[in-house]
Amino acid sequence: MKVEYSPELLELLRSKKKRNISIEVASSDHSDIEVTEIFLRYVTDEFADYLVQKKKYRAVTTEVGRILLPNYRLEYDDTIRFYLKKVWIFRKLEVEGVRL
Repeated sequence: MKVEYSPELLELLRSKKKRNISIEVASSDHSDIEVTEIFLRYVTDEFADYLVQKKKYRAVTTEVGRILLPNYRLEYDDTIRFYLKKVWIFRKLEVEGVRL
């Protein structure tokens, strides 16, 4: 599996001193419509270690840091690309190459 980062995301990760990204599945069952989507977040080294040791996440080490993949089944392409999506003044972490 090849992991790519957009230049904007690399700049943000270096400026904020962040190294780890976890991929999770978030579900909402509190309404009439059930929503399930992929949830991405930056995690600290300590929490990344916790996810690997206790929650059995799989860690993929890159030149930037670690990508933490859950132990439940997701579909992955040969290349996973992380990038920032700008919405108004906010930047949201997005991924291509991972599906439910």
